[in-house]
Amino acid sequence: MYNVRLNYSLLFLLIFSACSEEHASLHKSIHSLDAEMFSTGIYVIIPNQGCEGCISQAEAFVKKNITRDNIRYVFTRIQSTKLLKIKLGNDIMSSRKILLDTANIIEYPDKKNDIYPMIITVSDHKISRITYQSPTTGGLTELLEDK
Repeated sequence: MYNVRLNYSLLFLLIFSACSEEHASLHKSIHSLDAEMFSTGIYVIIPNQGCEGCISQAEAFVKKNITRDNIRYVFTRIQSTKLLKIKLGNDIMSSRKILLDTANIIEYPDKKNDIYPMIITVSDHKISRITYQSPTTGGLTELLEDK
C-alpha cells in the first residue's frame, strides 16, 4: 500500500512539474507590473544600466513604435525616473504601454545577457520566446520583421 501511494505521489509530482511554465518567475514579475498582462503579445524589457548603445537603440524603438497595440515596454534598473522622462518625453512616459519596474523585480533568465534589452513573446498566457537586443543580435529588428 505504501508503494502505491509513493508511486502516485511521484507521478503527480512529475506531471505537475512537466506542466509548469519554464519562465514562471519572469511571468509572475511581469504580471505584478502589468495586471492586464497580454495573453498574446510582446514585452520589451529595457534595463537603464548596461550596454549604452543597445539601450539607446531600444529607447529610440520605443519612441518610434509606441503606437503598436501588441507591445508594452518595461523599464527596469532605473537610476532616475526624471531623466528617463526627459529622454522619452511626457507623452510616451504617460502611455499605458510604459511600465516602470521601480522595485527591480524583473530577473533575466540568462544572467550573462542582463545588460541588454530583452524581448519577451507571450502566447496563450505563457512566455514562448525570449530574445535580446545586443551588438551581435538584432532582437528589435527581428520583432519588426515578425509582424
